[in-house]
Amino acid sequence: MKMLPDTSPELYLSGTASLNIPSPEGTGDWHMLGTFSEKNTKPIQFLGDRELISIIGKVGIEDRTVDADRAGIPHTGRVYASTHSRAVVDMVIKSVLAGRVANHVRLDDWLPEDKHKQQVARMLVKASAKLSPEQRGRLREWVRVQFRN
Repeated sequence: MKMLPDTSPELYLSGTASLNIPSPEGTGDWHMLGTFSEKNTKPIQFLGDRELISIIGKVGIEDRTVDADRAGIPHTGRVYASTHSRAVVDMVIKSVLAGRVANHVRLDDWLPEDKHKQQVARMLVKASAKLSPEQRGRLREWVRVQFRN
């Protein structure tokens, strides 16, 4: 298994890496072995940082050391990672900041239950207040597609 990078509440594991740390809630991507296997040559690349914290706040950043230990994922210190809801929000906001609509982030793939979708929606409402009008437009487009039920 790959060694997780050093993390902290200000530089935390997020994105698909966080989605692949098993959660007691049963959410996530469930490709843990593919994500953390030494055979996977892609680096663990998504770390949340102060930029995302300045937009979303610290909600959903947790010490997930116990979850990583339970899954057998090696690490050198505490494992700070986003909850699965926060990981989705981080990916969406990161795309919006980069000038894209997060079409690659499919909410139902990772968080099919309404309670988790509501968590995502609450975080996005808070984040939207800190985005430019253009960025809010890209966010609205993602929300329109993902919450159309």
